[in-house]
Order: sequence, then C-alpha cells, then structure tokens
Amino acid sequence: MVSEESSPKVMVLGATGCIGKAVVAGLNRSGYSVIIGSRDPERARLAFPEVNLFIEFNYKKNTGLSESMDGVYAVVNLTGANIFQRWTGGYKEEIVASRVESTKMIVDAMRGCKTKPSVLVNGSAAGIYGYERVTDEPMTEESKPGNDFWGDLVSKWEAEAMKAQDLGIRVVTIRTSVVLSSDCGALPQLVGIFNKGIGGPIRPGTQWFPWIHIDDEVSIIVNAVRDSSYSGPINASAPDVPRMKEFAHTLGKVLGKSSRFPIPVFIIRLALGESAGVLGKGTKVIPDKALKLGFEFKYPYLGPALENLLKK
Repeated sequence: MVSEESSPKVMVLGATGCIGKAVVAGLNRSGYSVIIGSRDPERARLAFPEVNLFIEFNYKKNTGLSESMDGVYAVVNLTGANIFQRWTGGYKEEIVASRVESTKMIVDAMRGCKTKPSVLVNGSAAGIYGYERVTDEPMTEESKPGNDFWGDLVSKWEAEAMKAQDLGIRVVTIRTSVVLSSDCGALPQLVGIFNKGIGGPIRPGTQWFPWIHIDDEVSIIVNAVRDSSYSGPINASAPDVPRMKEFAHTLGKVLGKSSRFPIPVFIIRLALGESAGVLGKGTKVIPDKALKLGFEFKYPYLGPALENLLKK
C-alpha cells in the first residue's frame, strides 16, 4: 500500500461537479493523493471526507494558486458552470468565463511554480465540432471546429490549456460528449420525462447522440494522468453512436416506458434553456484517438450502459 506521503499528488479543480466527484474517487482508487481546489473548501470537505487537503480556487480572485500547485504531479481541471440548466441573465458569459478564464489562471499559476506539474488534464467538450452543421461525417480529433457558439467557446478553452505546453507540461484536453450518469447531467432529466409516460426522441430524432458512461469518462481522465502517450485532444465518447430516435427507443426499453412521443425541442428548452441545442442537434463523435491508444471501453454499447445506470 502506497502511503499518502509518497504517492503522486494530483490537484483536482472543479471536483464538486458531476464528473469531478467520480474522478476524485477514481484517482483515489488508483493510488494518487488528491488535493481539491474549490470556491468553498469547507463545503467541499464535507463532500470528500476521504480527502485531507483542500485549497480555495476561484478564477475571479487571487488565492495563491502557484504555491499550492508547486510540486504536484498533475492538475485535472474540470471547472465550468453547469450547462444543463436554464440560462438567465449573464449566465452565458459565466459559461464562457468559468472555462476560459479559469484555465488561463491555472496555466499562469503553473508558470510561477518552482517545480511545475508534469501534466495538465483539462476539461473540454465534443461541442467543439459545433451543433449548427448537419452532417453524417464522423468527427475525430482531426476534424475542424464548428462555427457556432460552442465551437468558438471550446476552441478558446483548449487554446488556453495548450499554452502549458510552452512550459514543458504535457497537456490533454478531454472532449467530453453527453455523460450518462444516474446522479446528474442530462439522463435524470430525460428519465423524468419518460417516467411520466411522454417519452420519445427529441426532434427531429435523426440527429446523432454521442454519449459516454461516467465510468469510462473517469477511466479516460485517469489514464490521461498516468499515461504519457495521452496528449492533445481526446474524444471522450463511446464507439457506439446512436441517432436520437435509437437512443430514445433504447432508454424506453430499459425503463419499460413508452418512447413513442417525439419531444419538441421547446419542451427541453423550458427545462434546460439554450443548452437544449446540445440534445436537439448532434454530430457523430468518434473516439478515434482513445481506440488507437488501446483504451478499452467498459460500456461501448448504449443498452448495457443504460442497464447499468438505471437498473441499480
């Protein structure tokens, strides 16, 4: 058993989010000593009783991040305002700033470290390929960014992260598709609709629906921390990419509920605001790089993934 003093330290920023909580658990299982950065360290301490070290991290103010980061092996940055909620007032600006500005602050802090981290694993999104173009062309890590809000946002986000390469730090950007989790994200929202007996595909139904099981998302992130062959953008998306109508049929089958009622996008928009576009449009995102690196998906197919999440 590796002692906490001798195990490599990984700083996780954005740990209290949907993915972050699972990543902290995955890093602990893999033998890393985790440092959690949060806007509210005391609240985070209650959420992670197994973690001993907490720091304040807030991209809107200086909290001495360089000193806390000095000597850590890796930084995992998962900060970013939740997109799956209604966007009111300046929330769109918060979605951008909480990603781009926080990443800039992290790289600036790395620049000030005497002993710099070896790797930065930074959040990103499959939204880089955009939601405005209609195409059946597979999207790999080599595909061009989209020309919409999402393509522009994620391109800027990744550009800030990649600046850490100038410091000799390995950078991995995790282009996450829709994460399927029983606890958070889009799936509980959709399950709620299906449980009311009015479930079905979000119109038009022919759009691609790239997804990934939360366990595979965590495994890709942990691999990116420990495996030096992981570098640059990585599509975190299952190999089996259904169209929305196929996703709805499979979800209905697993729940034992009807999937016959097409859901207008405006219904989803009432619950999720502008983020409804993520579900109402979609591209065929392929995990080309992960597969070439030999990553083995625990849940490559949709049916077994939903069974695992919803039949517990």
